[in-house]
Amino acid sequence: MLGFKEYLAEAGAAAERQETGFVDEVNDAVKMNGDKPITLKTKDATIKGVIKAEKYSGRQRSGSEPYTDVQVFTSKGILNLSMKGPAAPSLAGGGLRGVEEIIPGIGARFFRTAYDNHIKNGLKPGDKVPDTYARLNDKDKNLLVIGNPAMGGPIHYMYVGPMDVKSKYNNGTLEINGSAIDAKKYSKEHDLFFRLRARRVDQTFDPESSDKNGVPKIYGKSPSKGDSAGRLVITDKPVKGKVIVF
Repeated sequence: MLGFKEYLAEAGAAAERQETGFVDEVNDAVKMNGDKPITLKTKDATIKGVIKAEKYSGRQRSGSEPYTDVQVFTSKGILNLSMKGPAAPSLAGGGLRGVEEIIPGIGARFFRTAYDNHIKNGLKPGDKVPDTYARLNDKDKNLLVIGNPAMGGPIHYMYVGPMDVKSKYNNGTLEINGSAIDAKKYSKEHDLFFRLRARRVDQTFDPESSDKNGVPKIYGKSPSKGDSAGRLVITDKPVKGKVIVF
């Protein structure tokens, strides 16, 4: 069984492989087309006038990982893609700072509601904290999937496909084995949730811990690694446990 650090390293390597593979397939096809624009086809989209693709090198204003993974340059402008595998547990990063860049106050409100929920359910200092979920409404999930320039967006397409990118090129058209789904359509068709979980297995409930703005951290410091907060992500995976309302 993989340890937590090995799992993160393997997941990161897989994501890197997907992004690099996508960029290479696009750029190789443009070369085969005599450096003329190509048409990129996936299961859900056709993008015309593609000139090149690049891995996104920017950051969020907060310094966190950006939403954009790959940029596709076309004759009409740049398209930002967020890349994920079919089984990826989350689809948007940046944590509390990232979501606050998009909808000020929403992350803090979720943390406070989660804290109140744990207290109501009798969680005691030192107890293991269950993962906490909250369903996002239509307006908020649309904003959080698409994002904005401050967090490395906006996202035009969610690309969902295998980590090993494969393609078929023919006469100026490149077909890739994934789905490029319009970000607005993706948010409309999927239930999305906040998920708050521990960063380390030895983090437990600390009702006294809070950030500089008084927002409860919920999780105490990890004795082994020193992490002092949980990890907030957005996920489209079905939720088995209880979903809080906030």
